[in-house]
Amino acid sequence: MGGALAATVLIAAMTPAGSGQAAPPTMSLGEHLAILTKYGENYLERLRPEVVQRLSAGGQTLLKLAEDSDDLRDLAAARQRQGVRVQGPRAARPGFANDTYAAEDFYSRLTGMTQSETTAGWCGSNALIGWNDSGSFVSTAFLAESPSGSLSFNGWARSTDAGRHYTDRGALVADPIPGTLMFRDLLGDPVIGCTSPQNFYFASLAVDTAPGGTSGTSDITVSASTDGGTTFAPAVAASAKDAELHFLDKPWMAVEPGPTSAASDDVLHVAYLDIDLTGLAGAGGPCPDQAHFALEYVRSTDGGRTWTTPAILDEACELDASLQAAQVETGPGDTVYVGWERFAADGAAREIRIRRSADLGATFAPAATVAPVTGIGDGNVLQGQFRTGLDLQGLAVDQSRGPRRGTVYVTYHDGSARQKPDPAGFCNASATYCFGDIQVVRSTDGGTTWSAPVRVNNDDPALGIDQWFPAVDVDSTGAVWTTYYDRRRDDRNFLIDTFVARSGDGGATWSNRRATATQFPPVTGWQDVVVNPAYMGDYIAIATDATGRNPGAIAAWGDNALGDANVGQRKFER
Repeated sequence: MGGALAATVLIAAMTPAGSGQAAPPTMSLGEHLAILTKYGENYLERLRPEVVQRLSAGGQTLLKLAEDSDDLRDLAAARQRQGVRVQGPRAARPGFANDTYAAEDFYSRLTGMTQSETTAGWCGSNALIGWNDSGSFVSTAFLAESPSGSLSFNGWARSTDAGRHYTDRGALVADPIPGTLMFRDLLGDPVIGCTSPQNFYFASLAVDTAPGGTSGTSDITVSASTDGGTTFAPAVAASAKDAELHFLDKPWMAVEPGPTSAASDDVLHVAYLDIDLTGLAGAGGPCPDQAHFALEYVRSTDGGRTWTTPAILDEACELDASLQAAQVETGPGDTVYVGWERFAADGAAREIRIRRSADLGATFAPAATVAPVTGIGDGNVLQGQFRTGLDLQGLAVDQSRGPRRGTVYVTYHDGSARQKPDPAGFCNASATYCFGDIQVVRSTDGGTTWSAPVRVNNDDPALGIDQWFPAVDVDSTGAVWTTYYDRRRDDRNFLIDTFVARSGDGGATWSNRRATATQFPPVTGWQDVVVNPAYMGDYIAIATDATGRNPGAIAAWGDNALGDANVGQRKFER
């Protein structure tokens, strides 16, 4: 339902005229955390466990704050006892994007050291990598990096040599926030895009709190940079709903330069999941006594200043199905694609769907099925007990001038080919462990029909080895690039590498190269009190030059070689 988009109705996403910056917070950090804890407890109480385990990192952060609220309040009370100061921008060591010795990472030995779930954008000489960052939480919660006292779980780094070396820029903060708010907390799930070497955009989950903490909204925000990612303007809400009754989850963003036929400025497309609790709260809604899932889409045609009202591209009541893993990408002309994953109520049967717009997102064609998916590991976690339940990981469109211009590619991990009986497993609703492979499918008719899947990883298919989290992009030559986690160098299937694969023939065949210098074990949230114990990131990143000036790709991933979670990076020329 809901294919048409009322493009003339705009969300009031900008700071109201004359409202100015919010005053310094009058609420203590403990009181601030208690507000977020309240939302987390609400979601824990009302959502089924199968839904909770598929919430994004931002959603899991709220749940973790609720579970560990007493410990965090103790930390809050002690925050002035150490003389640690946040450092300014600092160069990252070779092979990493973040500063692996950042002061905020060691302010506490129990939190701050998790940098993972990467995103990347590359335009000309400038490139940015973003990530989920519990160090940013430390620097905003305990070290006063945000003038308004708002929290952040986002970090980023900048390269001025087309992705070869990076400078860690610290925490991305929402400030200055509208005067109508007390806090605008950024909860992570970052996505970066760019339209030129100057214009970069950073999307995030967020929660707004009104003065006094009496009400709030669950948001998707976008921060804009016009200086090549050196600094970002205040975060703007692309979509916002009552946080008591909604949680907006797992955003994705695509950006393109204007003008097109319907825009005079940069055009931004955002897709996300709205988990609507109205029915569970007894307040009516489309699913009485159930949660309602809506895969929604919004766009901005003025560089992110104002946004359309949400369009629903797919929806389900929780006893029928759930949705997750939104992806959005632009194609030649005014084409826009939105993909997502749909789960049966028991979570076992899954499929990837897609819808296409030919008019810059004003309307969308009916949904097409891209591929059925078999979950990997036990369907939710892999060997090492970290979660991998979101299978759809990449959507890209060839915008080169080559013969495959307009071809659409989808990458996902899948467990259908290599399976092993396992008494503790439950893949495919049986006592089975399903080893993950990287699959790619393509469409040459605008997403209507799709090819058979092609296996990207070229390890021995007879081995019990996992590959997962494939990101994908297409460069200016039409070459398709993907990066993913890979255990082929450890036949015991514990230690992890990151590999990058390239196809020069439209995804028919692939060359594979190792990106990591050192294998690493899983490092989950057990060592960080604000991170979900089963979390090791939910995606990694690959980006090609969006200006088309340079071939090749930059890859970024969560790298545990130093014992904690940092951000590894590498550039590939060909």
